[in-house]
Amino acid sequence: MNRTTHVLRFRLKDKHAKLLRELAREVNFVWNYCAELSQKVRQREGRFLSGYDFHPFTKGAGKAGLHLHSQTIQAIGDEYATRRKKARKVKLR
Repeated sequence: MNRTTHVLRFRLKDKHAKLLRELAREVNFVWNYCAELSQKVRQREGRFLSGYDFHPFTKGAGKAGLHLHSQTIQAIGDEYATRRKKARKVKLR
């Protein structure tokens, strides 16, 4: 069984660059928040947070000023938990 992969390439125009940079900053902010929260819970309770455990802490972040969708924020928390577990590290850089 042969599988072919199609690659779709497109160019983003400069008019979208400002919005993409702003969204990237917000994603980094959420990632750093998850890292800090994970570290605090690890020190207090001695356990690691799963991706699902981040959801109550990030609830309402979109209404608080972030322009990211709530599913995106939850996906960032899930990804952080997955990467931390996969790397077998207490803290990711």
